[in-house]
Amino acid sequence: MAHHLLDAREAAAVLRMKNSRTLVRWARLGQVPAHPLGEGKRKLWRFLEHELLEWVEAQETDKRRPPTSTIEVAIGAHARRTA
Repeated sequence: MAHHLLDAREAAAVLRMKNSRTLVRWARLGQVPAHPLGEGKRKLWRFLEHELLEWVEAQETDKRRPPTSTIEVAIGAHARRTA
């Protein structure tokens, strides 16, 4: 199976997000599966579609369980507002 790298705009479209900047911010924070290219502050972030879809499924599973921390609640609320 071939795995294609998506840029932030393409990955945001897969996730039906309006703003790819949010996705890049999540990548920097380690919230979503992402692959940095380059060094320093201005990395290019690339995403694998199958990893993103697996991540979404895991989020759906986690949503059925009570949150374990307030930061997870805040991140989840932000994700729902921006998605």
